Amino acid sequence: MLRLKSNGPDLWDSILPEELRKLPEELEQVNSILDDDRLMEPFIKRFSTTMGRPTIPVATYVRLMYLKFRYKLGYETLVSEVSDSIHWRRFCGIGLADKVPDSTALVKLTQKYGEEILEEIHGLIIENLKSRKLVRGKKIRVDTTVVASDIHYPTDSTLLRDGLRRLRYGVRKIPNIPLRIGRTLKKVKALTFSVSQLLRKADKHSRNKIKNINHAIIRLVRTSINKVKKVIHRIKARRIRKDVIRTIQVTETIAGQSEERLAGVKPTNRVVSIVDPDARPIVKGKLDKPVEFGRTAQITQDESGYITQYDVFQGNPSESTMVRGILKQHRSQFPEQLKSIAADTAFASEENFGLLRESGVTRIGIPVRGKPPPAIRLVQKRKWFKNLRNFRAGIEATIRFLDRKFGFKRSMYRGNSGTFIWVSWAVIVANLYRFSKGP
Repeated sequence: MLRLKSNGPDLWDSILPEELRKLPEELEQVNSILDDDRLMEPFIKRFSTTMGRPTIPVATYVRLMYLKFRYKLGYETLVSEVSDSIHWRRFCGIGLADKVPDSTALVKLTQKYGEEILEEIHGLIIENLKSRKLVRGKKIRVDTTVVASDIHYPTDSTLLRDGLRRLRYGVRKIPNIPLRIGRTLKKVKALTFSVSQLLRKADKHSRNKIKNINHAIIRLVRTSINKVKKVIHRIKARRIRKDVIRTIQVTETIAGQSEERLAGVKPTNRVVSIVDPDARPIVKGKLDKPVEFGRTAQITQDESGYITQYDVFQGNPSESTMVRGILKQHRSQFPEQLKSIAADTAFASEENFGLLRESGVTRIGIPVRGKPPPAIRLVQKRKWFKNLRNFRAGIEATIRFLDRKFGFKRSMYRGNSGTFIWVSWAVIVANLYRFSKGP
């Protein structure tokens, strides 16, 4: 049964001194936004039931998630900190005599509510800020960044070892069978270690030995997979059987792409993780991080500093393909015309420039690719173009701020949906934090 709000202050609240009953300024400001009844509509529309056990109040859940991302806490640490803080209890609507929701319940609710609800919550918060005349949407800046998956650096041998380890875990759940792949796993671990030792040498002999070792690892893993396939029907638990089947499929994909690499063929759509098979290698041209592993996030920020749009893409799509979607979403949020846009060269194309002019954008602060012709050079020397160029640089600081303050650039949730949820909460909390600090 869906509960929207808690029962309010309890008896113990009346004996607290005035200083403890008053929330800190930041939480008071955030509360004024989250008290908007419209924020409950997405939950009512999808989960309005009158049967079953009462859920954690939606208002309490949203405030707990604000604290989690505001202070970059894990679920268990969040529950512990809220239990010990009178101010945080009052902010979340949890009485002094009430128990703080369990961490596992918060995890399940985050998965249950999903990404569509968060999109609607973000839109409703932007609407609230528009009604307060804090967001205008006449001038925006756009950029993309990599949201890394929480995985180790992938190599062929370590990925195959990870797949074998998860298969071993699933096989141990099958009772009364003689199949044990622990010895094979030890062999693969020893071979993986020998690869890391040989990588320190740059000679041709070492490279040939590494290829032979990788072939041996592939053979061992494929042999173990064939053995597991013969007994998988004996797993009674549906969830474990489904997980084992998925692990077999991903491990076979990794074995196949490893064979391609050893044959000198560059695999397309490379899998870089057993636990997060949708993550992809992304090259952004950074000296400190030549290759990152995860997904691409796009954010749009208006002149007031609030993030009005965000999206998550698998892999590394061209930024020039994103402009049409950005304009479409901006028109749905702000019916009045967009006047100025600033972005880097990656968003430049003749099609996008024509689309922006048709949409009524009078000032386009996007440098052209390559050497600009004389007419465009004259435009780029104008003061408004230089101002937009400087304005665009501010979004780099915003991305850094999102990462430093809210953990934006490394998703602790897995899968495309999990990363979208992670980015959504980081953006929502960043906007609320921005509001709490005043104009």
